[in-house]
Amino acid sequence: MGGKRRFNGARRCVGGLMVMIVFVFALLGVAWADETWWNDDWQLRKKMALDTTPSGADVQGNLGETPVLIRLHTGNMNFAGARDDGADIRFVAADNKTVLKHHIESYDGQEEIAVIWVMMPKVSGNSNQDYVWMYFGNNEAVSGEDEHGTFGNASAVFHFRETEGNPSDSSGKNVAVSGFSGSQGLPSVIGSGISFNGITDHMTFAPAPSLDMKEGFTVAAWVKIPTALTDAVLFNRTGKGELIVGVDGTKLFCRVDSPGGSQATEKTAALSPGVWHHVAVTGTPEGLVTVYVDGIKIDWMNVKGKLPAFSGDMALGSTVKGSGFFTGELDEVRIGGFALTEDRIRMDFATQGADKVCVIAGPEIGNDGGGLPMVYMSIVAKNITLDGWLIIGILMVQGVMSWVVIGSKALNFRVMKKENLMFRESLKNSDDRSMFRLAITDFDQSSLYRLYKAGTDAIGRWFDLDKEDGNLTGKQMDYVKSELEKTLIAETTRMNDGMTILTMAISGGPFLGLLGTVWGVMSTFAAMADMGEANIMAIAPGVASALATTVFGLIVAIPALFGYNYLSSRIRSATIDLNIYLDEFSLLTDRTFGGDR
Repeated sequence: MGGKRRFNGARRCVGGLMVMIVFVFALLGVAWADETWWNDDWQLRKKMALDTTPSGADVQGNLGETPVLIRLHTGNMNFAGARDDGADIRFVAADNKTVLKHHIESYDGQEEIAVIWVMMPKVSGNSNQDYVWMYFGNNEAVSGEDEHGTFGNASAVFHFRETEGNPSDSSGKNVAVSGFSGSQGLPSVIGSGISFNGITDHMTFAPAPSLDMKEGFTVAAWVKIPTALTDAVLFNRTGKGELIVGVDGTKLFCRVDSPGGSQATEKTAALSPGVWHHVAVTGTPEGLVTVYVDGIKIDWMNVKGKLPAFSGDMALGSTVKGSGFFTGELDEVRIGGFALTEDRIRMDFATQGADKVCVIAGPEIGNDGGGLPMVYMSIVAKNITLDGWLIIGILMVQGVMSWVVIGSKALNFRVMKKENLMFRESLKNSDDRSMFRLAITDFDQSSLYRLYKAGTDAIGRWFDLDKEDGNLTGKQMDYVKSELEKTLIAETTRMNDGMTILTMAISGGPFLGLLGTVWGVMSTFAAMADMGEANIMAIAPGVASALATTVFGLIVAIPALFGYNYLSSRIRSATIDLNIYLDEFSLLTDRTFGGDR
């Protein structure tokens, strides 16, 4: 009898602990339905708030209708709750009545990543109170996107989504591309982009009524140059005068040729090679031309007289006549027949370049779907058998281990990426031989630094880098490359540490849950046979155990799966960076210490 009481006491203790755990999960995973709902056919929604405070977009002035980029991924979107093509996605204003125009640039339900443009009805400066709702979860819905209406009065918008043929204008103003040569379908800052080779590649388009530029102009794009360029033309337009937006060295500039003469902005707007930058140039009818880089006003000039009428042909990546070819990558090119404000350009840069501006809240269940009431959760917990709690306990241990791995490795990768960028920046101004003599000790978390250290240590084995200027023999060079490759292997092994725990959680979690399910069904039939009848008191404990272990198995496996895919992508990216830097270091070593070999 005493043993039975002790057993029941232990069972109640364990049960109470698990109820607390279930309570935490319920608080995290269950959202209560709002009193208002746009349409009962849609089962899920998310709240999307805009942050224009200094910690977000840092926009001070109020803006009217503004197209805003929203990036969806596994971290902020339940893709399983939406259609595979995203056709059921709708955006509704804060009044839960007004449907907003949106355009899906890309949507991959399998890879769980999407890029969507939404026309926000307003954007308040220095505020985080503006928000809209994103509704989804309707398998019967048809596409509701409005590509051309999403960009308002924009004159020309090129996403470069195409993998072949001429790029298309998404603005609805029918700006037709008359010629295009370049590489397409390249991974870019927003979806896909293009690249020009600097020899023959460029894009030309004829005049359009929406691009007469008599009310001013705006030319904006995301740009990445591989190295310093020589008078490369990014955009050119002719007419009664000539407009050129170009890059000389690493400096962005604008030149206006008008009847009053030729004027150009000072070349102070720097673009870092190998890094994506948002560039924009605006001009007002009165002749004020302004140059922006990454949302910051860098330079400006006043054209003598008024701005001339640019109404002729246009070219991207060269002049209209086919000179000054541009080398680099481009994405999200926008051309307008008016001058955007400084706040609008800052907003475009902030929303297109980072996730921190659009804050996406957790999912909410529709009124008819409802959340699982907490009282039902406690009832389920009370009816789980001891064997069910045992399996759930194992699953919880496995889950905690996998979450620790995901959190720690995600943090490590973030720090490593930051220090890799800082390490590369520290070497930027070094010449060939001095680069090997730098006393760098502040990048312990940088994988590139550890590769660099292994290489310099290997070279230093043969002579003093601070005093000698000798060369390496062929065998010595092979030794250096061998040390670099060993370090690369060690770094790859380091990055993959702990991934086995995630694979065990992904594969083992559902199987442990299935074990609990089968065991619960067996207990149910055994109880029914013992009592001689199929009443609810005999069935409930076994069914509760069966379903609970299945749920906990998925709770362990699903985050582990998402975390594994995320970390795998970071490992691939980091490994590519290491291989690229290994090649760079090897080539620089051979050029510096190889002599005449």
